[in-house]
Amino acid sequence: FIFCTDENSLFSTYQWFGILSPFLFVWLVTLFRMLGTTAEDFFSPSLEMFSIKMGLPPRFAGVSLLAFGNGAADVSATISAIVSDPNSGYKMSLGALTGAAMFIGTVVAANVIIAAGGVPCRGALVRDVFMFTITLMVVYYYLLMGKIGPGAISTFFSMYASFVVIVLIADIYHRAVVVPRLKTISEMKEHSRQLEEGRKAQEAAGIALEEVASQTTDNDNNLGPGSYGENNFRDEPPVKNRALNAILTALSNYGPVNGQGNNNTSNSNLFSGPSGGWGISGDQLEEERLVTLHGVNGILNKRNLNSPVAKNETKVHHDTNEDNMPSSPYTAMVDESNDGFYLDRLCTSTGHPISTAHDLSSAFKDGTDEVCLHFINFWNDIWYNDENRFLDKFLLAVEMPFSILRKLTVSVPCDGYYCRGLIALSFALSPLWMGFYIYKQMEINLFLFGGFPYIEIATAISFLIAVLILRFAPAEDGAMPMMLSAPIALYGFVIAATWVDTIADQLVDVLNFLGIISHIPNSVMGLTILAWGNSMGDLSANVTMAKKGLANMAMTACFAGPIFNILVGLGAGFTALSTKTGEPEKDVDLSTSMSVGFLFLLCNCLLILSVGLFWSTGRITKDYGYCLFALYSVYLLSSLFFEFGNQ
Repeated sequence: FIFCTDENSLFSTYQWFGILSPFLFVWLVTLFRMLGTTAEDFFSPSLEMFSIKMGLPPRFAGVSLLAFGNGAADVSATISAIVSDPNSGYKMSLGALTGAAMFIGTVVAANVIIAAGGVPCRGALVRDVFMFTITLMVVYYYLLMGKIGPGAISTFFSMYASFVVIVLIADIYHRAVVVPRLKTISEMKEHSRQLEEGRKAQEAAGIALEEVASQTTDNDNNLGPGSYGENNFRDEPPVKNRALNAILTALSNYGPVNGQGNNNTSNSNLFSGPSGGWGISGDQLEEERLVTLHGVNGILNKRNLNSPVAKNETKVHHDTNEDNMPSSPYTAMVDESNDGFYLDRLCTSTGHPISTAHDLSSAFKDGTDEVCLHFINFWNDIWYNDENRFLDKFLLAVEMPFSILRKLTVSVPCDGYYCRGLIALSFALSPLWMGFYIYKQMEINLFLFGGFPYIEIATAISFLIAVLILRFAPAEDGAMPMMLSAPIALYGFVIAATWVDTIADQLVDVLNFLGIISHIPNSVMGLTILAWGNSMGDLSANVTMAKKGLANMAMTACFAGPIFNILVGLGAGFTALSTKTGEPEKDVDLSTSMSVGFLFLLCNCLLILSVGLFWSTGRITKDYGYCLFALYSVYLLSSLFFEFGNQ
């Protein structure tokens, strides 16, 4: 309405904008927060549960289902930006994708490197940086051609599918070949260690063992004292194809997750075999387990007592009621050797007796108590949590009505969020939200479409199912069977996707409005505000992971995430645009500022590989982290200069 002003209006357009700007700023920040929390708290848990129950290898799950959950907000914002303005919406999306990729690859990566005191440049990081480089060159080529059509879209999706297949093959090879080989090596080392200790004990007793030692040496391939150390052990099982083994081991890169590595890594062992620089050694061999980042037992949860940092603290507050504190369930599936992280800790707990309601009356009473307790804890966590500062409380209070609506419409049957009464209630009310969403997006009124009450009937059916959930589902300390939790999680995943889409649409609308009022081009709004907003979650999570000993994983995520966002985001965005307009191809104009963005992204990739592999001999040092801040500053100034200089 601020555009509809004339000489009789009380305020001019810019006066209205000045008056409304504080409210717009708060609303913009709230939308960014809602986009992230919806993806993490309501969208990702279903994908994580399916990844776990299907037994997906950790790295493969990270680039498939979990990547979809983690990148849902960015991809949805990209699709909304492209579809909202068929003529120039792609400029905002490209600006956001390149700006976010540059911010994460420099500022976030720099903070990770500095927090960890340097990180190893190992197989997974090299793999992802190399794939990101190819992605940038291919996308830039199609943009330079001036048209995005079915061929380009197919290429984008095919590239990411190929990347996923490569990771899967490396994961399978790791489990089928590398792990058994390393177990054999570990057993041989242990056997040799026991033999040497036996010799030393007998020698200390003054017993002459020349004949016994000679026989032992012959039986154990001439293994003598001092030859059983971890660096000079030579009795490894034979490898048929050492080149293929080195490549697949490097691509899988299951190694220590602390990110600290060895500062004395040399060129001689950087590209060595299964126990060298890119792989893992027998001493580090443990069963691969899943590490939760968020949630009740998550690494990023400050109240988690299983995190590496918490384990080393001398004072632990045991009176914290962790089970009643809401937290995010987003997880990363990686290998971990620490105790306390188990596959069955997420989504469904298998070690407890199942407790269900005795009858419908007690079911409704228990469900009501559970919902009330859940929202009491939710309220207390906002206002009475000492970890929340005043700004946190203010933003959480602004977001609270929408958080309640999401909780009342999205069913999440996962550990850390499992509440039987809330699952039943959200299942019963979800059709009402779906009716509103379909009416808003497609202008179809399913509440009374063609004289038939579709939504009302769906609500009645969902209410009956909710009653069954309330009656037969296990209590909060029980274990919901997979045959029950999987359909509910899948349904909740669909509802959460509609929330992500709705919030992304509102976010893009606000950014378009601000761009029009302030005369800022869409591409600049994308590479600054949208890119920064979408990257704040990565900055917080990755730096926290680095401080808690997961710098390798955090550094890899700085490059693996943008690959998914760019390829899948652009592919899905232009597909949706083609569906909306009916035109198979879209003419695109690659501006100078966009070309600058691609150029700096390529430079960053090449610098990471050069510094990590050749200059610092397999390690990205802390000093290079400070250089990344300067690189991002130059990129931002150059992009803004070329964008405004051409107008």
